[in-house]
Amino acid sequence: AKHLKAAARLCQQEHGGRIPQTLEGLLELPGVGPKMAHLTLAAAFDRFEGLCIDTHIHRIANALGWLRPRTKTPEQTRIALEAWLPRREWRDFNI
Repeated sequence: AKHLKAAARLCQQEHGGRIPQTLEGLLELPGVGPKMAHLTLAAAFDRFEGLCIDTHIHRIANALGWLRPRTKTPEQTRIALEAWLPRREWRDFNI
């Protein structure tokens, strides 16, 4: 609840009461990381600027050997997958 209240306050003060429509703006909100920021851009604004990678996708991608060398964090996995997955596939991958 603390992050939600702080995010709402920031949206009100800095963004005219609206949800930020940029990756940078979303990442400034308390409790919002890259996965949720990319998901919000995709779902709310139909913008696909990156893949939504969480711990589970990170582990699966490494277990299946999709990434060489193996990645250590979900953010490293996101960057590695974006490098080889065609951008036109990002929409379906994020669903």
